Amino acid sequence: MKILIACEESQAVCTEMRKLGHEAYSCDIEPCSGGHPEWHIQADVLPLLNGNCEFKTVDGMVHKIVGKWDMLIAFPPCTYLSNVGAPHLFAGGGKIKNQERYEKGLQAKEFFMQFYNADCDKIAIENPTPMRIWNLPNKSQVVQPWQFGHEVQKRTQLSS
Repeated sequence: MKILIACEESQAVCTEMRKLGHEAYSCDIEPCSGGHPEWHIQADVLPLLNGNCEFKTVDGMVHKIVGKWDMLIAFPPCTYLSNVGAPHLFAGGGKIKNQERYEKGLQAKEFFMQFYNADCDKIAIENPTPMRIWNLPNKSQVVQPWQFGHEVQKRTQLSS
């Protein structure tokens, strides 16, 4: 399968997909830290979402995707969407106390929805529990790091 892994500089998921034999690429505005520049696109991911695109990986090679991606996995930033940010956004009674943070939350929602509405048959988007104010689509699954051998708790929702 042709897989785009968005907002992933670590290349952890990309590497695992490659081990399974898929043509996977990580894409982030940050440089990759996973050691595989030949699989990393350091650019804005939005122009690539719907496939039918040409891009250059960090090693300078040009690649072309004809048709749609077979799968899209996205890890959009959650700073302004996460429920844990509520004290920074709201004053008592649900009143917005930080207009700049509210505007950034609207931008973050718009970015999230670009992944959700991409022209791809298999989409998975990772994000922590969002504040209700953003009215994001319902989750399809909830996981915790401890379910996979990690000691920490961080309720993570998957939308697909």
